[in-house]
Amino acid sequence: MNYFFRNIGVFLLVFVVYFTSGKFSLYLSSIDGYSTPVWPPAGFALGFILIFGNRIWFALFLAAYLTNTSFSDPEFGWFKTFTHNPQNLLISFGNSFSALFGGYILKRFSDSKLNIFSVRDLLSFFLLAGPTSAIFSSMIGSLSLYLFGIIYQDFLFQTWFTWWLGDSIGIIIFTPIVILTYKWFLKEETGMRLLLFTSATMGTFLLTLTIFFVTRDWEKEFIRYRIKSDGQIIASEIENRIFENLRVVKSLGSFLSLQRNLTKKDFDSYAKSILEETESVSALSWNVSIPHSKRSYYESQLKTDYPSSIGINTREENLSKKSPIESQYVFIRYIYPLIGNESVVGYDVFSNPVRKLALVNSMQTKDLEITGKVNLVQDSSDNVGFLVFYPIKRSDGEFGFATAVIKITSIINKSLIGNDQNNLCVQIMDGENTESKDVYNRNCNTSHEKMFSEFSHIHKTQIGSHIITFKIVATKEYFEKNLTNASRFILIISSFLTGLLGILMLIILGKEKSIQDIVEKRTFELEKANRVKSEFLANMSHEIRTPMNGVLGMLTLLEETNVDSEQKDYLDNAKKSVLSLLTIINDILDVSKLENHKLEIIPTETNVYKLCRDIQLLFQSDVIDKNLKLNLDFTIEDKNLHILVDENRLRQVLNNLISNSLKFTPSGIITLAVKLDPSRNFIEFCVHDTGIGISEENIKRLFDRFVQLEDARTKRFEGAGLGLYISKQLVNLMGGDIKVESILNIGSTFKFTIPFHQVEIPEQIANRIESLETFNLKNINVLVAEDNLLNQKFVRKVLEKEKVNVTIASNGKETIQLLDRSLSNESVKYDLILMDIQMPELDGLETTKRIRQRKDDYQNIPIIALTANNMDSQIQEYLANGMDDCVKKPIILSELLNSIYKIFSKGNLTQS
Repeated sequence: MNYFFRNIGVFLLVFVVYFTSGKFSLYLSSIDGYSTPVWPPAGFALGFILIFGNRIWFALFLAAYLTNTSFSDPEFGWFKTFTHNPQNLLISFGNSFSALFGGYILKRFSDSKLNIFSVRDLLSFFLLAGPTSAIFSSMIGSLSLYLFGIIYQDFLFQTWFTWWLGDSIGIIIFTPIVILTYKWFLKEETGMRLLLFTSATMGTFLLTLTIFFVTRDWEKEFIRYRIKSDGQIIASEIENRIFENLRVVKSLGSFLSLQRNLTKKDFDSYAKSILEETESVSALSWNVSIPHSKRSYYESQLKTDYPSSIGINTREENLSKKSPIESQYVFIRYIYPLIGNESVVGYDVFSNPVRKLALVNSMQTKDLEITGKVNLVQDSSDNVGFLVFYPIKRSDGEFGFATAVIKITSIINKSLIGNDQNNLCVQIMDGENTESKDVYNRNCNTSHEKMFSEFSHIHKTQIGSHIITFKIVATKEYFEKNLTNASRFILIISSFLTGLLGILMLIILGKEKSIQDIVEKRTFELEKANRVKSEFLANMSHEIRTPMNGVLGMLTLLEETNVDSEQKDYLDNAKKSVLSLLTIINDILDVSKLENHKLEIIPTETNVYKLCRDIQLLFQSDVIDKNLKLNLDFTIEDKNLHILVDENRLRQVLNNLISNSLKFTPSGIITLAVKLDPSRNFIEFCVHDTGIGISEENIKRLFDRFVQLEDARTKRFEGAGLGLYISKQLVNLMGGDIKVESILNIGSTFKFTIPFHQVEIPEQIANRIESLETFNLKNINVLVAEDNLLNQKFVRKVLEKEKVNVTIASNGKETIQLLDRSLSNESVKYDLILMDIQMPELDGLETTKRIRQRKDDYQNIPIIALTANNMDSQIQEYLANGMDDCVKKPIILSELLNSIYKIFSKGNLTQS
C-alpha cells in the first residue's frame, strides 16, 4: 500500500512540475507561437527519468499533452478539442520518448549514480543528453505541425532548429538542478552547493529572460508600429481612391441634371471623357426610375438607341428575360462603354435585392449610396466590386440615378505602392465588425492570418449608409522583411551561455567537492583528535577533582577542630592553594570549551543586586586581610531588579575582575559599580581600583591567552594568565563588550556592558526564604550516594554538623534498595538525595532515571548531583534527566549548603 501511494505521489510530482513549467515556458515562444528557444520541461523530464526511471513515462506524456492543448475555447468541447488537435498527441509522444532515450544513453555511457561533477560524465551529459535526445522531440514535433497544416513548409526548418535548440538548452540548464535537488533531499549533497549552482544558473537565466521579454516586446511594438504605419497608408490610399471614384459619379450626376434633351451620344461622349481619367470605374450608366405606365414609351426609346435590346428586363441564371409587370422600375437607360455591357442594357436594377436596398436608401437620403459586394458582369475574371448610385432629377422632370461600376481590385492594386505594402494581407469588409463577411481580400491565407492576427491595423470609413472596414494584417513575407529576430537570438545565445556557465559551475563545484571530501576526512580526523583531547581533559578533570575533593574536605573538617592560630594559618594557606589549583583547572577547561565553541550561555532570571552583594561578601575576608576597601556602587533604584542573564558566567566575569584588582592593588579602594545606560538597552558593570595600573603598551595584549605582564623569572603575582581572556570571551558570548582604562601607578578601570533584558518576578518570590542563616536543615533525612570513602566521610561530617540525618549508599543499586526499604519504615523517610555520577554497578545518571520512573512517593524526591565532571554539556545532561541541581567537586561547603537551601526554598514556595 505504501508503495502504491509513493508511486502516486511521484506521478503527481512529475505531472505538476512538467505541466507548470510547460505553461510558463509557452510565454517564451517565438512570435509565430509554435516553437520556444528554451524549453525547461525537457530538462525536468530527463531529470525525472534519471531519478525515478521509465515508470513515470505516462505522467510526462499526459503533462506534455495538456501543456500543448487548450480546453478554454467555448466553441469546442473536450471531445471536439481532442479530435481537432491530433498533432498534440504526436508532440507529447515525442517529448516523453526523447526523455526516455536521453535517460537510456546517459545510464548506458555514464555513471549510474548520477555523478554530474565528474568531467567524463559532464561531457557525456553535454553531448548526449541535450543535443542527441532533443533530436527526436524536435523532429516529431515540427513534422506533426507541418503535416496537420499548423505551419507551412517555409517555416519547417526554422521551427525544427528552434525546437531542437530549445530542448537542448532546457536539458543542459535544468536537468542538473533536478539531480542536485534530489541528491540534496537524500542528504548526499550539500544545500550550499545546490544553492550556488542554482543561483548562478537561474540568476543568469532570469536575467536572460528579462532581456528576452524586453526585446520581444520591442520587436512586437516595432511590427505593430510598421503595421499601423503601412496600414494607415494603404487604408488612406484606398479610401482616397474610392472617394475619387465617388466624385466621378457626382460629376456624371451634375452633367445629367443640367443636360437638356439627353441623347445616347451626349451620354457616351461625357462618360468617355471622365472614364479616361480613372481606371477603377469600369462603367457609367444612367438608371431611370419610372412607373409601369411609362414602360412602353421607354422600351421604344431603348429599341431606338439599342436595337438589340429586349426592353426592360431581369436576369435569371445569367440569362436576360422580359421583366414581369412591376409598379416601379429602375432600369439602365444608357451605359458606357457598351462593349461588354450589352446584356445589361434595360436591366431592371430594382429587381435585384442588393441593388434595390441601395436604391431605396439613396432615395430616402437623397444622397450618394453604394451597394454591398456584387459580382460584375463586365469582367468575368475579376468581377468583385460595388455599384454607386447618385439620385438625380433632370430639368425635364425625369428622375433616376447616376451610376458607376467600381472594381475593388483595381483600387487596391493602385493603393499598394511599396514593396512592404505588397506583402500585407488586405481585407475589405462590409460592416464595422471585423468578423463581417469579406467584400474582398488580397494576400490573405486563413492559417497565416490566424498566426499573425495579433499584428494588424483596422480602419473604418462611411459611404452613404455603409460602414466599410479595412483590415491590414501581416503575412509571412512581411515578417521575414521586418522582423529582426533579435529576441530569439538573444534568448538562444544567452541561454546557451547559461548552460555553459552551468557546466563550468559543475566542474568548479566538482573540484570543490573533491577538496571538501579531503577536508572532511582531515576534519574528521582532527575532530576525533579533539574529542580524544576533550575526553582526556574531562577524565583528567574528574581524576584531579576527586582527590582534591578529599583534600579540601579533610581540610574543611580539620578546620572545624580545636586548632591554634598557627595551625589555622597553615590550614588557610592549604585551602587557598587547593582553591587556586581548582581555579586553574576550571580556567583550562573553559579555554578548551571556548576553543571548541562548546561553551554555552544559559540565561536565567537573576537578581543583579543580590549577585553583586554576594560577590562583595565573598571577597570581604581577603579585602580585610590586605587592609583594602571593596565598595558596591549600585545606582539602579530597584534593588529587586531581575534580568535575563547567565548568572554563573556573569559571576565568573565579576569574580575574575575583582580578583585581578585585589591582586594588583596594594592599598586603597576597589569599587564595583553597576548602572543602566540612558537608553536602557544595556547594563554596565565597572570594576575600578587604585592599584599599580597598566601601561598602554601592555593594554593591547591584556586579553590574550596565557599573557602575564611580568617577566616569568621575576614576577611577584600569581596566575596563569587566563582570567581576563576568559572574561572577554564570556562577555562577547553574552552579547556585550569589555574595555579597560588604566594609568600607570594610578589605577585601572575594567568596564563591560551586556544587553539589558528585564523580567517580571512573581509576587510569590517574596515568600522565599531570605537567607541561608535563617534556614534550618535540622532533622531532615539525606541519602548520600557516593563510592569514594573520603568523600563519604566529608559529606557525612559536614551535614551532621548541620543536624542532618545522613545515610550512605556506595552505588546506585544500593540507593534504590535503601529507598525501597524506607517505604515500609515511616521513621526513615528520605527528604533529599546527594548523587555521585560515577559509581560502580549502577551510575548516578541511570539511578536518577529509574527514580523518576517510580510510581511512589520518591518519584519527585529532590536530587543534587555531586560530580567531578565540569563540562556544561554534562551538567545539562544531568539536569535534563531529572536531577534538580549540581554541585561540582571538590565540594565547597558553602556551595553545597546553598544548593540544598535553593532546593528546599523551591519546595516551600510550591507548598505555599
